[in-house]
Amino acid sequence: MRPVSTTPTALVLIDIQEGFKHPTHWGESRSTPEFELNVEKILGAFREYNDTTRSDQSPERLPALIIHVHHHSTSPASALHPSHYLEESSTPSVAPLSFAAPVASEPVVIKNFNSAFVKTQLESMLRAVGIRQLVLVGLTTDHCVSTTTRMAANLQVLGDDGGPDGNGHGVHGVVLVRDAIATFERGGYAGETVHAVHLASLEGEFAEVVSADSVLTMLGQGPSC
Repeated sequence: MRPVSTTPTALVLIDIQEGFKHPTHWGESRSTPEFELNVEKILGAFREYNDTTRSDQSPERLPALIIHVHHHSTSPASALHPSHYLEESSTPSVAPLSFAAPVASEPVVIKNFNSAFVKTQLESMLRAVGIRQLVLVGLTTDHCVSTTTRMAANLQVLGDDGGPDGNGHGVHGVVLVRDAIATFERGGYAGETVHAVHLASLEGEFAEVVSADSVLTMLGQGPSC
């Protein structure tokens, strides 16, 4: 991962929505028990970094773009269909989870497909401001996170930085935060197994895979800071 202060960077939060709390729809086994806490920490650190950058008004320190991607399924059976609400609640299932709710200055991209780039404005938003590094967190590892990662690399949305740099770091400029991404059991395989296998498949070919602590350290809020 390259320094956010000198690399035009976007934090993209994928599908962190109420519908994923459904007690039976997704399965009982979910990976990454630290997911919620790490997403909250990373989002807070990016916001604090931006606040400091804007108050310092230093031309040598670049602000980061924070984008929320929310899934609105076209299938009425999906727990993420806009017509659904949480059980015995007025909260829509497509609403963001509280720890990852956007603030007014953070754009929200609505998607209907696994990829955050299909029939959305995400690609044009990234290209318009010359983003050269994507930091991805969210749900789920093997579906929307994986599909978005692969398309980010294949579409070369990061311009000239959209390819491997030869040393195993910054592959395609896409960074996956392993412990701020999660998925559920699939086909009899536990959520942790599905999560690990899909990250292993993406690492090196489509993205660099890092820990939440390494991102926080880069932003000046890690364990050693």
